Amino acid sequence: MLDHLEIRNFALIENLEIDFSRGFNVITGETGAGKSIILGAMGLLLGEKADSQSVRNGADECIVNAILSIPPGHPVLGFLADRGIEPEDGAVSVRRVVKANGSRGLVSIQGQSVSRSELAALCDSLIDMHSQHEHQSLVHPDRQRAILDSYAGNVKLIDEYAQKFTELAELKQQKSDLEKGIETASREKDYLEFAVSEIRKTDPKIGEEQTIKEEIETLTHYEMLSESLQQCIASLQSSKDQIFDAQGFVTKALKADPSLSELSARIESMRIENEDLYETLRDRFEGMFFSQERLDSLQDRLSRIHKLRKYGSSIEDILAYADKSESMIKASENSEIELSKIDKKLAQKQLEMNEAASKVTDSRVKAAGVLQKAIEAVLGHLGMPSGKFRIVISPALEAGPKGADDVCFMISPNKGEDPRMISQIASGGELSRIMLAIKTVLAEVDDTQTQVFDEVDAGIGGAVAQAVGIELSHLARCRQVIAITHLASIAAMADSQFVVSKHEEGSRTFSCISAVTGEQRAIEIARMLSGDSSPVSLEHARALLNR
Repeated sequence: MLDHLEIRNFALIENLEIDFSRGFNVITGETGAGKSIILGAMGLLLGEKADSQSVRNGADECIVNAILSIPPGHPVLGFLADRGIEPEDGAVSVRRVVKANGSRGLVSIQGQSVSRSELAALCDSLIDMHSQHEHQSLVHPDRQRAILDSYAGNVKLIDEYAQKFTELAELKQQKSDLEKGIETASREKDYLEFAVSEIRKTDPKIGEEQTIKEEIETLTHYEMLSESLQQCIASLQSSKDQIFDAQGFVTKALKADPSLSELSARIESMRIENEDLYETLRDRFEGMFFSQERLDSLQDRLSRIHKLRKYGSSIEDILAYADKSESMIKASENSEIELSKIDKKLAQKQLEMNEAASKVTDSRVKAAGVLQKAIEAVLGHLGMPSGKFRIVISPALEAGPKGADDVCFMISPNKGEDPRMISQIASGGELSRIMLAIKTVLAEVDDTQTQVFDEVDAGIGGAVAQAVGIELSHLARCRQVIAITHLASIAAMADSQFVVSKHEEGSRTFSCISAVTGEQRAIEIARMLSGDSSPVSLEHARALLNR
């Protein structure tokens, strides 16, 4: 239940606080005084998108605070517990801040920051707001189906059906993808087989390309390499003899000067290294030979590897392409078997979905019979005693995520007329009464504690308006009702009345609200009756209040 509402710097409202009571609350006031602004602020609590233009001129931000009481055992307590939020004395505070500069605002429940969607989930489960727009939405088949499902309590059945529907859709997509894959593989099979054959026949090895290039480079420059090595070997031979002579000389000098032993050792090391280089290069040279056949073979091998570049930029990529192609060829060969398996799964899943859809349909048919009678009874109280309300359930052309049914609300407002679709026959006033009748009946089965009505009196007056007021009073016995109305006959039946007014101070305009009781309430009812508080109007107002 909405216990307290505080609005700061929202449009024409600078600072406004309302303490709503249980039962039937009405908000009245002159047109343009700011009643719709209060509903706009409530909309922020219900998660509606914020508009920085709604911040009062000159203010940095607007703030909407509310205190919501929650009855024991209400489902929303689980939602709060999951987020570590604990009500205090059976109530929670909610807060919405909108920044004038368009930056991200603040949203909190019991002082804990939450997302706008989380705030909406909380408040939607406690507050149900009905506007003229929602009355018009009643003509849409999806809305009608949702109303019937809400009354039937079909949440679990529809969730079970939706799971089957999703699984079937996924299988259909798998089949479609497989069929496309088969078609593609069939078109490309010859090419893939050629590619695999070419790659496997060439059998490239990782690192082979670089080795071949190096050997080709050697063979290509054989003459220059051979001549250079010969010269190098001759030089080493010459130095070998010279180093040998030098070693003999230093050995003779060593007898006279023992300190030359280190230099003698170094010359010996040089002689050994020179000998090793000489023998190594000589063996390398003697093992060298030029083969034009080998060069041609290597160049042909390199050319064949280069031709595989159309399958990848490296040998690793080329081999990966061959592996993938082989898998695709194998998959295409086994695809018919896989397709057969999917067809069997599809048939089974289709059967399961049809069974789940039948359960939803049966529940809707059963609930429709009860709901249409209950709505008819309420419509009788709302000035449509001869009205006939029917809920027609028919097979949909195609099953959807909400089932396999089309739901259509039909009405015959007057005796002797055949029922027709609401969209074809109902006026604005009739839509308002039908929606009120639906909400009255649904209030008996849902957990929403507060019902907010805007323009529920649209297009009605006289006895019908009085009947609407009575029905709102009946609804307020089990739910908190907040209604904005321009009709005195409805306002007079409320348990509490709040008057919105607008005034100017200096260069600014302000909207404010005040609770009225006693004679002040009679004055407001008189204004609603005749626009003034003349003795005749006051007497009529007092009579309405006393009744």
